[in-house]
Parts: sequence; structure tokens; C-alpha cells
Amino acid sequence: MGIYSGTVAFQRYRIIGGRKRTSISQLSELLESFKAPTLRLDNHPKAERMGWVRPLTPQDPDVLGDDAHWDASDCQVSGGLMLRMRYERRKIPMSLLQMLYKQKIAEHAKETGKNLPRAERQKLKEDLASDLLKRTLPQIQFTDVLWRDQEQELYIFSASKTICERVLQLFGETFAHELDLNVIVLSATTAWIESDDVDLRLERITKVEPSVFARQLS
Repeated sequence: MGIYSGTVAFQRYRIIGGRKRTSISQLSELLESFKAPTLRLDNHPKAERMGWVRPLTPQDPDVLGDDAHWDASDCQVSGGLMLRMRYERRKIPMSLLQMLYKQKIAEHAKETGKNLPRAERQKLKEDLASDLLKRTLPQIQFTDVLWRDQEQELYIFSASKTICERVLQLFGETFAHELDLNVIVLSATTAWIESDDVDLRLERITKVEPSVFARQLS
């Protein structure tokens, strides 16, 4: 489920702090360091990484964007900013790692007649894991975020606690820490929105009543 689907699940947050409304140019500067890098299918050593990508457009919500230049001006919608986070995860099959590790141990013993010392066995396993990680295709996940800066509200379009925590981490590193903002959990909501017009969808989403005050996020 996402911002353009019929059933919209989202977490709502209150934003507290900040001195004045931030300009688009300043927001673009803050975004720049936290944009998702160009997607690489191989030779990438990190198991996880996340960053901001060009948000979906109301005209063609199936287009995920490309590596062309974009900034905060491309995120502007009625009443705020539409953001999009891309999360990549590479997971090594542990059974495969263990099988290759045992093969290397056996080959060494056959060639030398000796067992590898403990420290060298550990390094061998780490090297194998690093090599496999570089060859593993990533699992990709996108999450839409609406920041109503004038209303001091943030909407994360996901029902997953883990996904919301990732988004809040990235939002904090990108904006909250620099602008002296605090984020307060208000509610988790699922609503049916019947409209293809993005402005009307956003208006109806923001009018859904919060139900529970939960806790403050540091």
C-alpha cells in the first residue's frame, strides 16, 4: 500500500521545534548528502543502505525516477513536501557461505596436511562473506513520506514499525538534527481514499483523525 493506492496505511507524527519555515534551497542542500546513490547490482560491500530518491509524480505514479538531477523543488505538493525513501538490503544465504567455507578448509588441509589456525579460519569466513555480498542482488523497498511543514506534521505511508523507524532515522539525519526538530508519534491509521486526484487524496488523508498519542522519539 502507498500514497496512490485505494487503501492507505500510514503513521502520523507531530513535529515540534524549528525556528522558521525552511527555504526550498536550504532543504535541497540538506537533501543532497542523503540522496540514495546510483543502484549497483554487483560489487557493493554493504548489506544495507538507504537514501532519498525522486518522489513519484501524480501524472505517472508507476515511474520510479532515474539518476537525473532533482531537488526539493521536485518534492513540492499541495501543503508540503512529498519524499521517497529507497531501502536496499543484501542477504547472504548462510547455508551457501557455510558450504564454501568448509570446502576451503578441506582444500587447505588436503594441500598442506595442516588445519588452518583459528584466526585464519575467521578471516577466511569474513572474506567469503564479503565476496558473496558483492555478488548478491539487493531487495528494494520504497516508502512514501509526506512532510506538511507548515502544519508541523509528518506522514509515513507504511504500517510497518521497522520501516517507519528507518524513515525516521533518515529524516532525523537529513532534516531534524540540522533544523532542531523533534518528532512525536500521534497515531497509526488505515483509511480508504477514493480519488485519483493527488491533491484531494492528500487533503482527505490529513483530515483523518489521530487516535492515539504514543511517545516521543529522540
